Amino acid sequence: MVGVLIPFLMSAYCVFSITYLFPEIANAMHVSISELSFAVTLSFIGGAIGGVVVGMLADAYGRKVGLVISIVLFSVFTMLAGLASNLLELYATWFVVGFGVNSENGITYPVIAENWTRGRGLMGGIVQGLYFIGLMIDAAVISLIPQWRLALIIIGASSLVLSLPWVLIIPETVRRAGITGVKYGELFGRDYLLITIFGTILVASAFLLTIPLVSLAPTYLRIIDAKPLGLWLVALPIIGAVAYGLAGYLSDVFGRDRTLIALSIIAVVASALLSTTSAITTLRYSIPYSMVLAYFSSSIFAYLGIWMSELYPTRVRATASNFVFTLGRILGGVGPTLVAMTFIENLGFGIGVVMMICSVLALISTLILRSAARSIALRQ
Repeated sequence: MVGVLIPFLMSAYCVFSITYLFPEIANAMHVSISELSFAVTLSFIGGAIGGVVVGMLADAYGRKVGLVISIVLFSVFTMLAGLASNLLELYATWFVVGFGVNSENGITYPVIAENWTRGRGLMGGIVQGLYFIGLMIDAAVISLIPQWRLALIIIGASSLVLSLPWVLIIPETVRRAGITGVKYGELFGRDYLLITIFGTILVASAFLLTIPLVSLAPTYLRIIDAKPLGLWLVALPIIGAVAYGLAGYLSDVFGRDRTLIALSIIAVVASALLSTTSAITTLRYSIPYSMVLAYFSSSIFAYLGIWMSELYPTRVRATASNFVFTLGRILGGVGPTLVAMTFIENLGFGIGVVMMICSVLALISTLILRSAARSIALRQ
């Protein structure tokens, strides 16, 4: 359990660290915050590519090989980002950080699916909730080390030292078949085509629901001068982390599909409340409370990596889980920017509208996936 949790936490610790350093880096490089923020978009694009590439290696040569490659990439390139002398170098290094982080995440899901006989959903929810914990650790570390270059070097180095030893204790579950020995075409074969298509839609919907919410909500709460602001900024990530663990546990008890259907319906309600309270001036005092329900409903993301891994056979599991996450990672990168640009006059209303569309898509996709999974089970 610790061998899975520590590297995943370190990946979140690395990939979000730059967002706390934007003002210092912008001042040092004489660029705008918006120019810097493109590095985050590039990290998601790098993750979309890296997830598939390293996922294929993990299916062909073993989970440990894939995890070691991923950890080295995101840790070393976080350190190298601290040495960047210009914006292009920072873009390049952060692209590779995302390449490594999302590869590590995508391989972790199959590791859990293959080593846990019970409680996979709970474990998946806890693991995904570590993103919120990573944000908190970043905030603490950077408050102690405000010098951005030193902060990135220390974050990358500590990630490498803390992550790599734990990979050694993770049991290997894949034989070394080699790239040509894995039938990657199974993802698009008769048995798994529907799962690949609607799994991709479901995961993309979850990304586009969650990433703009957690990225833009703090800024929106500042804009509307929500009080007490400090309390809300701390409370919302904690609610998210707890909700992710709870969603995973409920999926173990009631089933992945049933829990996701319930969470999608809650997300529809949350999105309607957020849109309404943001649009009506007299209701704006209740926006933070709408955010609570929105953060809770974002736990539709909690165990998706585990469920997607469970739907595919071991021989292509890492590749498959990373493939269905590809579109979501791209949308996760561009989503906040698109929402901010489209709904510049009312950010909260925009977040609510996007949440509504995504929650409905998530509900429809879950229903289709449930049917497809049952059909495969009957044929087998």
